[in-house]
Amino acid sequence: MTRSIRVVLWILGLAAVAVALALAGHYGRGFAVFVIPPWRIELSIMLFCTLLVVLAVCGYFAVRLASRAWQLPQQLRQQQRDRARARVVSDLHDGLRALFGGRFDDAEKLAKRAMTAPEGDEEIRHLGAALAAWAAHEGGNLPAALPYLERIDTPRSAAMRDASKAYMLLAEGRASEALPILQTLAANDPTNIGVLKMKVEAEIAARAWADVLLTLGPLKRTGLMPAQAAEDIRLNAEVELMRARPAQRDALLDAWKRLESAVRYHPPLVDAFAERLIQLGLGDDAAAVLEEAIEKRGRDAWEPSLVLRYAEARTESTLRQIECAERWLATQPRDASLLAALGKLCMRQSLWGKAQSYLEASVALSPSLDAHMTLARLMEQVGKPNEAMRHIKRSAELAKVS
Repeated sequence: MTRSIRVVLWILGLAAVAVALALAGHYGRGFAVFVIPPWRIELSIMLFCTLLVVLAVCGYFAVRLASRAWQLPQQLRQQQRDRARARVVSDLHDGLRALFGGRFDDAEKLAKRAMTAPEGDEEIRHLGAALAAWAAHEGGNLPAALPYLERIDTPRSAAMRDASKAYMLLAEGRASEALPILQTLAANDPTNIGVLKMKVEAEIAARAWADVLLTLGPLKRTGLMPAQAAEDIRLNAEVELMRARPAQRDALLDAWKRLESAVRYHPPLVDAFAERLIQLGLGDDAAAVLEEAIEKRGRDAWEPSLVLRYAEARTESTLRQIECAERWLATQPRDASLLAALGKLCMRQSLWGKAQSYLEASVALSPSLDAHMTLARLMEQVGKPNEAMRHIKRSAELAKVS
């Protein structure tokens, strides 16, 4: 109701009262008698009504005045709290500007002032504590930052406190301390992208590769993490898991077969798996995995590192390996790594002439430390120490360059 409407209603009310009093005075002939022995008071009805109205009005204003007087201390206290709250909010704003402006000491001081907010303003105190923690952390003082966060103790602010603490611990390289916090946060809010990203980072630092793969699933579904970055993390986790698997042939091969084809033939993963098999003395299995991967990838996705690993696999039939590698050579005639691998396989089979020709062709296309050292061993084997020394010197020169 607007002020003008209230004024009109007051005028109409007063007019109605005036009319009522005038009619009462015109038609009223009676008296009001008050007897308090030994006194007797007689009043006309008109005067009695007038006094009654005046008494009611005075009583109303007296009650209003008493109510205002009663509420005055409380209003003063509320005004003081409002002024204090406005000052604290101003300190928060100034602290944020100082934080983003790189003035971390000033930001921490302003935030500490904000932490003195009046009773009932716990949220503002908690925001001040969070700001002080971030200012201390960005200023390089983590031991001072964490106690600020411990002052945040309400359920509503707990997630903010824990996420901030986990971030700071991660930044300090304390992933093992941050990981339990992030696991709890992710369990409470499985769609929190920031928490999931930090959780993956902590799991990678803790080398918890199985957990990395589990976390990547919901993170990729959000679409807010670059697909290539997620794929790189996944492949790295698969590689590390493969290297850490138990030394059991059936378990390793089953794990390999369960991988998706898009991942299974990724060169680093194939290389890690073959290396693991070779270390366990399972050369035939390693050679079979490498042959399958090279054939699946084909000519357009040729990967030299796989053929070098293939030469390390000791199988029951080195001749079959040589035949297989020479078949690849028909499509990759100028691949130095393949030529070097063939040289190593021929040496294992004591085919010294073929080994020398393949190795020399390899170093002619692309000199490498490994190929020259292999040639040096070959020359020693066939009784050419001068040639062996020449390749050793060349290996030393390449080692210095690399």
